[in-house]
Amino acid sequence: MKKNIFMAIFLLAAALFAKPAITFKNTTFDFGEVAGGKIVDINFQFENTGNDILHIKNVIPSCGCTTAELTKKDYPPGEKGTISSKFNTSGYSGKVIKTITVTSDDPNAAEIRLTLSGTVTIKDFAQADIKPDHIAFGSVSIGKTYVRKINLSNSGNMDLRIIEIGCGPEVSLAFKTNALAAKKSTEVTLTFTPFEQGSFNNMVKIRTNDLRNPYIFIRLEAQID
Repeated sequence: MKKNIFMAIFLLAAALFAKPAITFKNTTFDFGEVAGGKIVDINFQFENTGNDILHIKNVIPSCGCTTAELTKKDYPPGEKGTISSKFNTSGYSGKVIKTITVTSDDPNAAEIRLTLSGTVTIKDFAQADIKPDHIAFGSVSIGKTYVRKINLSNSGNMDLRIIEIGCGPEVSLAFKTNALAAKKSTEVTLTFTPFEQGSFNNMVKIRTNDLRNPYIFIRLEAQID
């Protein structure tokens, strides 16, 4: 009888003190210097160093350019696992830092942040610049058309391409070319025809293949009589 009571107390104490513990081999990873457009594979290895089953609840990358995968979520004591991650360097240049947040039932480390970093280099690139980027028409009349000339330049070393234009129905843009050669500039014609009275305050958005800064904006202002 005493032996059974002792065993029950022992098992209860073991259950009370049993807990999982997630231990990563490294919580940071430096992928060094890579060319823009490359997909970098990164693995974070961990182990359940506790004495109870470890349950990983979520693995959440900080942005859509990073993915993180886990083959399963439950790890018995002593079992090892790997969080496989991929980082798409497209659209990035220079020093980059991204994170992956791991949540688990480890009472001492319920949330751990993994960090991946490195430098993305772009050897061939287009670089867009537009001037002016702010046009104030002043006082204008409904139905009348107003024209402004804008200079678009490419200071990169590859062709600059216009991919998409976003603007209101009052505005239209005419480009002499949709592919601007490196170190060249071109004239863009902006036409504004107001059709509603009041203050006008809007943006023209131009998307290009400039990986460093894919969107350029022109702010438009007018007082429509």
